[in-house]
Amino acid sequence: MKIGSLLFGKPKIGIALGAGSARGWAHIGVIKALEENGIFPEVVSGTSAGGVVGAFYAADALSILEDSLNNFKSLKDTLFHLDFGIGSGGMITGKRWWSKFLETYLPVRKFEELKKPFGVVTVDLVTMQEVHITSGELMPAIRSTIAVPGFFSPFEYKNYKFIDGGVLNPVPIDLARDLGADVVIGVDLNSRPETNIPNSMIEIFRRTFEIMQYKINHYNKVVYKADVIIEPNLYDISFLDYHKHQIAIAEGYRATIEKMDEILSKVNTKIRIIPKTKEGFYKTIQSIEY
Repeated sequence: MKIGSLLFGKPKIGIALGAGSARGWAHIGVIKALEENGIFPEVVSGTSAGGVVGAFYAADALSILEDSLNNFKSLKDTLFHLDFGIGSGGMITGKRWWSKFLETYLPVRKFEELKKPFGVVTVDLVTMQEVHITSGELMPAIRSTIAVPGFFSPFEYKNYKFIDGGVLNPVPIDLARDLGADVVIGVDLNSRPETNIPNSMIEIFRRTFEIMQYKINHYNKVVYKADVIIEPNLYDISFLDYHKHQIAIAEGYRATIEKMDEILSKVNTKIRIIPKTKEGFYKTIQSIEY
C-alpha cells in the first residue's frame, strides 16, 4: 500500500543486470544465490549481456541457458557462433549468433510471453539517445542491446540504428524502477578494472569501452540509486571468454552471498520511502516489429 511517498508492506523486487560480455554469465550465479535465500525478483531489466541473461530469466528458462553454456569449451567454440562480416558496421554481423544461440535456446519470441516484466536498454546512433524496449519482438531487442560498437554491427530498424546499451546505461537501475520495482538490486560487472597492460588493437578498444562504461556507471549510481549493488570480481575474464562461464557464475554467486545481509535488510523492510523519479534522458519504444 502506498500513502504519499511511503510504501507499506512487501516491496516488489527488481534486478538490474549490467553489461559485460562474457562476464555476463555471472548474473546466473547472482540469481541462484538470491533464490536460494528466498529472494525472487519480480521485475528484470538488462543491458547488453545483462539483457541476454535477463531475457532467459524472465522467460523462466535460466536452466536452459546454463545448460547451453556447456557448448562453450574454448575460444574456438565461441568463434563458431560468430560470423565475421567486415563492411557491416562491425566485425560480426550477428546473424549466426542469432540463429545458433538465441533462436535455438530462448523458448519465447515476444515480451508478452515472458513470466516477468522485462526491458532492455539500447542506444540509437541516429538521435544519440538511450532507448528502452519493453514489449513486442524479443529477439531484435536483445540483438540491439548487445551491439558493441566496432564488434557487433548495429541493428537497423526503421529510422533507428541501435548499438549496445552499455554506451549510456551499463546497469539499468532506472528501467527496473520504471517497470514497477520498489527495491532494485543492481549488478555491476565492470566495477573492478583490470590492471594488465592492453597491447592488441582489440584489447585497447575493449579497455577504452570499459573506461567509458566505468565513468558513466559512476554517474548513474548517483542519479539512479540502487538499493544494493553487487560487484563480482571478474577482472580476469575477457570479452570473448565465454568458456569461463563456470568461473563467472561462481563469482557472481560469491559476490551475492557477500552482500546477502544487506540485501535481506532491504527486501524485508516493511515501511520505506519511495524514491523520487528523476527525469531520464531516454526514449521508450513500445515494441520492435520484425
